[in-house]
Amino acid sequence: MRLDIPLPPFLTLMAVWAAVEAAARALGLTVTLRTPSAKHPGSTHWHLKQARTPGVVEATYSPQQHQLWLSIQPRAVSEHTLELAEKLRAEIERNLLPKA
Repeated sequence: MRLDIPLPPFLTLMAVWAAVEAAARALGLTVTLRTPSAKHPGSTHWHLKQARTPGVVEATYSPQQHQLWLSIQPRAVSEHTLELAEKLRAEIERNLLPKA
């Protein structure tokens, strides 16, 4: 399952990183992995987990494609991880909005 997050054209790598990690903190998630993506060279890939609850939401940012998306592996899809991914997407989108 994949949830795309629209990105304004002017965002920098650091702005996207900050938005993802701030959203994780705001939702009480732990970053259990931050690494370059093997499937998408030049990209950053995060694993985000909520305490001892089963399931991981993954985030991937590809600066070359200027795309950010969340994903849940098929074996980890549950009502909890779907809800968590939706909350994370909303929080990231909120963090990406220009500050007035």
